[in-house]
Amino acid sequence: MCSGSNDWKDVLPALSKPIKEATEFISLITKPSAKEWGEMFAAEFRYWRIKRGISIMQKTKKLLENNSINPKKISLKLFIPLLESSSLEEEEFMQDKWAALLANAINPDYKEEIRPSYVEILKELSPTEVKLLDKMFEELNKKLPEDKYEDMFSIDTICKYLGLSKEEYYIMSDNLIRLNLCQSTPLRGFRINGGGPNKNKPALIRTRKVSYLTSLGYSFVKACKF
Repeated sequence: MCSGSNDWKDVLPALSKPIKEATEFISLITKPSAKEWGEMFAAEFRYWRIKRGISIMQKTKKLLENNSINPKKISLKLFIPLLESSSLEEEEFMQDKWAALLANAINPDYKEEIRPSYVEILKELSPTEVKLLDKMFEELNKKLPEDKYEDMFSIDTICKYLGLSKEEYYIMSDNLIRLNLCQSTPLRGFRINGGGPNKNKPALIRTRKVSYLTSLGYSFVKACKF
């Protein structure tokens, strides 16, 4: 591993071609020109991530100060991945979620475990998915009757609430179920033919409709609120 102030000077010659190709492509999808990106690539990208990381730290510090909380120590196993992942986040709404997750992790009054897997989960969620999880958490805590809760999270209702097409909904629901944050609605299906204990018993078929938060989903959403 290189060390010292000349690290990048030593490495850049070998990276000149890949950097040139990368910066030309980046210039097609972002505002700076290829030349500007070439000049900024090493230092600016690191600066950009540091700036995002500082913003998350400031948000976290403010949450604790506003609630007169003295933070506790946090393990590097949780802190380093959280800092690295949050430093890539551009959206303010999602930055607030990262700050809340860190604030709960260092809040001595937060009694539930903040698992390292929560960092990986939050990385894989879009703002729209997080908003749906927040809504499900909110309504679940109102202790609504089951039939009313089911109706509230019908496909049509969710699509209207989030401004999604049904195709977008199906992708989102697949992802939430894949991450085991939500469970799908079981429906009674056809009867099974054959021998054994399942003879002539109705099968349960899982739909693509998200209906309830799992225990993991509930704990995760709670950990991202402060």
